[in-house]
Amino acid sequence: MPEPLPRWFGPLLWATMLLFAAMVWTTTRSLTPAPEWSVFDARVFGYDLDYAQGYIAALRDTGGIDVYLGRQRMLDTVFPALLTAVLLVVFRARCRGVVQIGLGALALVYLGADYLENARVAGLLRTGPQALTAQAVAAASLATVVKYAALAPCLIAALVIYVQGRIAQSEGSL
Repeated sequence: MPEPLPRWFGPLLWATMLLFAAMVWTTTRSLTPAPEWSVFDARVFGYDLDYAQGYIAALRDTGGIDVYLGRQRMLDTVFPALLTAVLLVVFRARCRGVVQIGLGALALVYLGADYLENARVAGLLRTGPQALTAQAVAAASLATVVKYAALAPCLIAALVIYVQGRIAQSEGSL
């Protein structure tokens, strides 16, 4: 029988979702200088030197660097911790054994990769577009790819757990 989620889980989930919404709002309002540009953090398959140079140049023209290093970075410092907490609570309550350990480890890999990505992207943003190196961009891009590689199975597992719970609830067995 799965453990019930703690009473504070609902507020934690809501805070996480609201923070994500704030990040999306900031991204769409201040960090997307043109339709062809998206924030480094959202590029699931990474980015290369040419993209980084072009995006940073476009952000400089629109004042987006300050927003990225200010409000967005603050939000993106808190959000990964909240999302990881949500995932760990769900995995602790609903999974057992090696599945619980594996998913918990993946959630922590996601957290570490997201923070590493944030630090590396901040370094890119503080560098002029023409002074960027392929190595610095590749390191930041790799952190982005690893972040999503660890996060995707966690989100899929959480969705499966949610659907199983809804089915069990509708059948009256939960």
